[in-house]
Order: sequence, then C-alpha cells, then structure tokens
Amino acid sequence: MAKHVTKAEQANREWFKAEIDRRLAELGAIRNGDCGHAYEYAVATVAGNLYVTVYDDWIACRFEEPERAKAISDTRLNPYSGKWNHHYDPDEFKGRRTTRHCVDYFLIELDRYLPEVKP
Repeated sequence: MAKHVTKAEQANREWFKAEIDRRLAELGAIRNGDCGHAYEYAVATVAGNLYVTVYDDWIACRFEEPERAKAISDTRLNPYSGKWNHHYDPDEFKGRRTTRHCVDYFLIELDRYLPEVKP
C-alpha cells in the first residue's frame, strides 16, 4: 500500500527536484534535448560524463566510464553498469531542512568527481 504524502511533503519533493535541477544547471549540465541521451542531464566530470535524471524523491545517475569513476571513489557505484543512484528515505521529505540535507549531500558526493576550479 502506498504511503500518503502530505501537501508539505509534496511541496518539499517538488522543491528538491527544482533545487537539484537548478544546481546542476549552475554546474553547466547539458539538458537531455541537447545531449541526445535517455537521462535528463549530462554533467562533465573528471571520470567522463555523468548522466542524471532527477525525480521528486531520488536521483538516477550513471557514469559513462565506470572504471574511471571507481578509481576516484566507489561509494554507491556499480562498477559494471556505472549506476550511481541516490535514494532517500520518505521521512527526509517531511521538513525543508532535511530535504535540503538530501540536496547538499548529493552535491557533496558529486563534488569529488567535478573538475577543480582554479581561483
């Protein structure tokens, strides 16, 4: 049986998706229509492209070159398919603070794969 999602939880889920979308755009992610791939975004990383689709309560990711990604970090990474998905507990969306933590944690993990920006 599906769990009932309150209006506040739904608002947090919508904010989560919009915030991840916004932050990926800031990182220069290319939208699907521009990259010709099944995933919503392509993000340039030091381990090749990372393909990303953002849902309202999880993020689907797949590295184009899993061997290179595994050399950097193997947390949550499937070394064969390159999948690097981020699933969150439904309780994380009960409040904006915990929803923001989901966004922040994803971006902290993603940062290890991003090219260093020189000052």
